[in-house]
Amino acid sequence: MAQVRNGSFIRQAIECAVARRAASMITESQCYQLEQNLHQQRIAIERKQLDDFFELDDNFHQLLTQIADCQLAWDTIENLKATVDRVRYMSFDHVSPPEMLLRQHLEIFSALQKRDGDAVERAMTQHLQEISESVRQIRQEKQRLV
Repeated sequence: MAQVRNGSFIRQAIECAVARRAASMITESQCYQLEQNLHQQRIAIERKQLDDFFELDDNFHQLLTQIADCQLAWDTIENLKATVDRVRYMSFDHVSPPEMLLRQHLEIFSALQKRDGDAVERAMTQHLQEISESVRQIRQEKQRLV
């Protein structure tokens, strides 16, 4: 679990910086790309296509690194994701339901549209702290089972 906590910490630091930078660089065309991604996320949720939702979720975060013009950020996040994704899949139904994640993505998008770096960083922080909460809840569940 320490590896997951550390990975979450590093990912949060990187993605919050990426989101802030993206807020100052985003174009209308990029807003449209994000909007289309969010629309597809909603469809995947409605159809209960969770694998599609996860792929679109990752794509949303990758688009932010493209907007911020920082491919190295995405490469680093991808290296951290394997461990964190295991927790994400385990916690999906009861800790981080897709509807909640979509709402958080919409908050991030709204702040990006306003070019509000502070708001987008706050929204991204809240979104990524779900991973930490998932780890905490899974740890508690494991302790109850022992």
